[in-house]
Amino acid sequence: MIRVLIADDEHLSIDYLKLIIEKNIEDAEIIAIAKSGREAIEKSISHSPDIVFMDIKMPGINGIEAIKEIRKTNVNINFIITTAYEYFDYAKDAVNLGVYDYLLKPLNKVKLIDTFNNLKNLIEERRKSLQNEVLLREKMNKIIPRMESQFVYTHIVNERKIRDLDFYESIFDMKLYKGYIMVATLEEYKAKSKEENYHKNILMHEFYDLFNMTIKKYTHCLVGQPLLDRIIVYVPVEKELDEYLIRNIAIDIANKILKKINESLEGNYKIGIGRAYNIDNLLKSYNEAFTSTTLSSNNEITHIDDIVLNSEIDEYPLDKEKTMIKYFISRDIDGAIKVLEEIFTWMIINYKDDIDKIKSKLIELLIVIKRNIPYKINESDYKEQIFIMKLLKTKEVNELMPNFSTYIKQMLLDINNNREKQLEGIIIEAIEFIKENYNKNVSLRDVAKNLNMSYHYFSKFFKESIGKNFVDYVTDIRMSKAKELLENEDYSIKAISFDIGYNDPNYFSKIFKKYFGMSPTEFRQNSV
Repeated sequence: MIRVLIADDEHLSIDYLKLIIEKNIEDAEIIAIAKSGREAIEKSISHSPDIVFMDIKMPGINGIEAIKEIRKTNVNINFIITTAYEYFDYAKDAVNLGVYDYLLKPLNKVKLIDTFNNLKNLIEERRKSLQNEVLLREKMNKIIPRMESQFVYTHIVNERKIRDLDFYESIFDMKLYKGYIMVATLEEYKAKSKEENYHKNILMHEFYDLFNMTIKKYTHCLVGQPLLDRIIVYVPVEKELDEYLIRNIAIDIANKILKKINESLEGNYKIGIGRAYNIDNLLKSYNEAFTSTTLSSNNEITHIDDIVLNSEIDEYPLDKEKTMIKYFISRDIDGAIKVLEEIFTWMIINYKDDIDKIKSKLIELLIVIKRNIPYKINESDYKEQIFIMKLLKTKEVNELMPNFSTYIKQMLLDINNNREKQLEGIIIEAIEFIKENYNKNVSLRDVAKNLNMSYHYFSKFFKESIGKNFVDYVTDIRMSKAKELLENEDYSIKAISFDIGYNDPNYFSKIFKKYFGMSPTEFRQNSV
């Protein structure tokens, strides 16, 4: 519906405009009549019309002055000037005020209808464009938090290489090359009833919403969705900023956040802050931030550089974790599971009955395993999410290790299967490359480089896959081709030598005799 205000001091003009609009224009409503410039200003402010028909010559404030005043409070109103011929010079001023059009009195019906409909179409197009813009903004407001979370967990926590940083910087409208991680945690507690569990979920949701809203008030950042009992945030900083200044700014931001949370929510919260690194090394900052939360008290902010380590803490068996990773890399599943069980035993002893702490540590361990295994894991995020959800729903401590080890074993079996398929593809590609280039001075290094593999690894891999070394395999191909060419008596032995990759015909003859027990000449004579 197009809302119309008519401003004119002549009854005949008002009645004529009303008659033409009401009888000939669809979806138009005359919401107010003004008979002076002052009244036009007041009713434009109170009624917010879409279109104002403004007569220039009115008592008191004229139409042009009225438009100027109305424009100060509402720039979206569209004006159509109505004027007698002798006041045409006034209409020129309307151009500077963005007036849509002016109509000469007496008003022409056809001209009036055409002008109104054209302006009406323009307004409807603007509305549609605005609706699309709002809809797009609404969609982006839903998508951006998901993209932030994906960026934080995929590229930072899981340490996947970022190949399109410029794209993310344009999407998030911030520089991302350097920054630090802030981890906020809500104290976990066991819900003894459905009501308590519901309350716990509500509290975590409120904690996330308040944290997200507050931190973005004070700094540009990327906030990940809640993971277990924590929220992970990446805060970009300027490359040139001093580390000490970054540290104090971060603590100041965290203080403001914690103050707001303590004013609004119940519960115990911690905020840990890591050092600033370039974006390819932010896992260090995450580990520092999380460590800061584990070594700090409730409702406290701790920067990694402010921690005074307690020598009495029973440290996590990092050496066993490294040993386990070595077993995984060598694909010794039994050895890896054995060490995994030793790590799990350490968790039982140190975390006692805190099943949620053990679950959290196992999920972190899964991330460590996936990050350190140098093989591609063709596994959907959905499959991993199903396992994590199953792990989180486990109620008995003694069920955790069997479920975890089963998942890890299956993951490694999938890796082995994928790796075998990958190697089959590589050896086929290697053979095709050799067959296409055997007649050139092709070397083992050439093939390895083409496959993007190291020289020494490819040499071992090729022999294990084919059953003979690279030189013997190329010689097989060359000798087989030489036999075919020797059947053509018009083809000289020298030419054959060059065609199959030997620059020295004598050397070719020597290799051929060693291979077949006779010289190329003798072979040709016997085959005729």
